[in-house]
Amino acid sequence: MAIPIRWLVSLLGIYACALVYTQRSGMSVAIVAMTSNNDNDNNSNVTVNRNGVTAFQSKKEFDWNESLQGIVLGSQFYLYIVVPTFAGWATDIFGGKWVTFIGTIVPAILSVITPVATRAGGVGALIAIRTIMGGFHGCVYPALFSLYVKWFPARERANANAGLSFGGGLGSTIMYILAGWLCQTNIGWPMVFYGNTLLYIPWLILWIFLCTNDPADNRHVTETELNYIKSNLPKTNMKRKPVKWGKIITSIPVWSSLITKLCCGFGYFLLLQKMPSYLFTVFGIDTFKNGAVSGAATLGQGVFGLIAAPVSNWIIKRFNIRSIIVRKIFQSIAMMGPALCLCMVPVFACNSTGVIAMLIASMMLYGTFTGGEWTVISEYAPNSAGAVFGFANILAFSAGVFSPFLVGLLLDSEEAANQREKWNLIFFITAGIYLFGSIVFILFGTDKQQSWDKDEEYLDDKDDELSQTNDREKA
Repeated sequence: MAIPIRWLVSLLGIYACALVYTQRSGMSVAIVAMTSNNDNDNNSNVTVNRNGVTAFQSKKEFDWNESLQGIVLGSQFYLYIVVPTFAGWATDIFGGKWVTFIGTIVPAILSVITPVATRAGGVGALIAIRTIMGGFHGCVYPALFSLYVKWFPARERANANAGLSFGGGLGSTIMYILAGWLCQTNIGWPMVFYGNTLLYIPWLILWIFLCTNDPADNRHVTETELNYIKSNLPKTNMKRKPVKWGKIITSIPVWSSLITKLCCGFGYFLLLQKMPSYLFTVFGIDTFKNGAVSGAATLGQGVFGLIAAPVSNWIIKRFNIRSIIVRKIFQSIAMMGPALCLCMVPVFACNSTGVIAMLIASMMLYGTFTGGEWTVISEYAPNSAGAVFGFANILAFSAGVFSPFLVGLLLDSEEAANQREKWNLIFFITAGIYLFGSIVFILFGTDKQQSWDKDEEYLDDKDDELSQTNDREKA
């Protein structure tokens, strides 16, 4: 093939992650249309809301307050919190192709039935569907991380992993823009979910025919490419060892990843899920323009994420700097940069252009995490990448649950005079969480392969070789 098959697998991995985020961002836009006043309604009346923003008022289809909306948005992470751990373990044993496939096809089916189920069963049915959908989504990332360990040499793996982050940003961008337009069609917000399902079909077909668990089993791979992959992969024992959960759970580098991902996840999912609501309630931006702004933010994050990994690797190679130092610099930019941008939002107050610029900048800078913590798990635990990645994401994706819920509680409270003041408090809290996570990774982050991840039999063989060499030298 003109393009090496491993990079086609990488492109499909990007596509798979994009599908995960089309579901998340699509829900973020759809819920605004589901619970706000429809500005396309011919019977709507012009009013001024409590923030002084002109808006159109008509009957809501679902009368859900901010707290309940936060529960709906967070429900997709209820199972996602625990599933990646088991999915990572399963892919380390059975391979990533079919785990990824199952984690993708079920959400496609659930998406198409969402509108009918929600109208028939209300918020309870929607929460149940989003919960199940999120559980299957939890299979995708750990399965791909585990799959890439077999398909990509270490020097290419960081770029391949960065593609997964870009896929998330790309998927969010596409759906934010599409969703704003789809909500304004005659069918309305249900078109967001129907359109999502259509996006899945090409991926499902291509994944079945092009991907395999191991490059050696792929009929599309050339002998040259296969030899290149095999010759550049680390030697490991072919007999899979049990995952050392006790060592993983008590590992400082793993907890460093876990806490860093938690703090990153809080800020990222806050903006991913609540930015459309913020722009609508505070500035009165309609769904179409709202989607364009949110799409620009996630596109910036995706592009910076795609660039950051190869740039960080180039810096390491060009200037012969220790890898972990560069990783910590990029991770600091990814967390301290957004923290500064969010602290600047209150400074612009009613200037929507300045506020939007800060939100987009915060997402763009966040994208540099692909040159930071994002790739270190496959470096300090290459033999257990799926399991460790899944475990490290337990707290990271719990942020997807409590981040929108906390925001909802603050917005529904009476502690501040208006929504803008409440959002300013939320941004300051988020900035503090970003800074805390950055400090943790600076102090405890590492890319050194951990002893519990090393192949014991391979180490024994190397020890025997070293002992024989020493004996010969002594003789």
